[in-house]
Amino acid sequence: MDVIIIGAGASGLMAAITAANQGAKVTVIEHENKPGKKILVTGNGKCNITNTKMNEECFYGNKNFIKNVLDNFGYKDTIEFFMSLGMRTKDKNGYIYPVGEQAATVLEILRITAENLGVKIKTNNNVNSVKYSDRKFLVDIGIELQCDKLIVATGGMAAPKTGSTGLGYPLAEQFGHTIVETKPALTALITEKDLLNKAAGVRTTANIWFENSAGKKDGNSNEANKYSETGELQITDYGISGIPVFNISRMATKGTLIHIDFIPDYSINDIVEYWAKTSDNNPKIQLGTVMDGMLNTKITAVMLEKACIKYNCLLGELHLDETLNLLKLLKDYQIVVNKPRGFDFAQVTAGGVSTEEINSLTMESKKQPGLYFAGEILDVDGICGGYNLQFAWATGATAGRNCVE
Repeated sequence: MDVIIIGAGASGLMAAITAANQGAKVTVIEHENKPGKKILVTGNGKCNITNTKMNEECFYGNKNFIKNVLDNFGYKDTIEFFMSLGMRTKDKNGYIYPVGEQAATVLEILRITAENLGVKIKTNNNVNSVKYSDRKFLVDIGIELQCDKLIVATGGMAAPKTGSTGLGYPLAEQFGHTIVETKPALTALITEKDLLNKAAGVRTTANIWFENSAGKKDGNSNEANKYSETGELQITDYGISGIPVFNISRMATKGTLIHIDFIPDYSINDIVEYWAKTSDNNPKIQLGTVMDGMLNTKITAVMLEKACIKYNCLLGELHLDETLNLLKLLKDYQIVVNKPRGFDFAQVTAGGVSTEEINSLTMESKKQPGLYFAGEILDVDGICGGYNLQFAWATGATAGRNCVE
């Protein structure tokens, strides 16, 4: 059984190892000069390989398809797989990392395992064309290679510096597949110019949310179509970033109104009561000093400027309407999205090959027998935290196993 895999990323290498373990003769075609470049940048170079809190609700896409994929190969299977290769893992509140927290370790152990199984990894090779004739796939890379089964694991369009250029989409279309519109996901948001830009460089815990009345009820939305995330918000000179922003970025478009709660652990009443007691205990305390005690000083400056209140205003002299207006800003600061940051800065791609046309139990195309898909090329994307890598491992293992059976 000859198997060719296009793409030497996470899903492609997993597919190669799985197929080779079952006796297949496997060749991997990679257009970059090295395999697995995107693996090296995952988890800020620490490679969060999976997550123990794994379920289909952590993904956008066809939930039944995703559930079948995760049932076929779950997070425990991922941990056991890497343990069997000699790599130990550690659990950090559900986030699973290699013990050494080095993405290079993950890539190296995959590469060595594949090579020890006889997998040929052909780097610096572009696929010029693919044809299907006499129950064989003919893959032209300057020379013609033949195989019985073909796995497309070319990734999406996110982080093109790592080799993700969308080259698999035309190939999928060639065999009759539908490509759901692609867009950046897990990326920062560029906002309209705002006073908040003055706080660039600040990282702070916040809750961010927006309502998308025109959007599809999917992913992490509730019945009101409200998308909400709490975590470390990063304020930049172009807009907002950080994991909570990444997790809702795929649903934000030009004109989306983003709401930010800079004090998510406190209600307005909590602060009103606290400030009243503080003022009683220290009548000469300044408003700015009290705010600096609960916020980054740059955020304090932005809020006071927005509310037209001086830093040295005595807390006890603040009128109730001024207090409520200031606290409303802290609990519901609003900025408008200009656009999501592009594919160059995105971690994954939303959209891709329609999962309606793929067998979720085997990863085989419903359009072309012997053709399989794995990883980011499919119309599935997850939130931050090892979910997208788990999907890559799971689809790669499923494709690699079933293409040989």
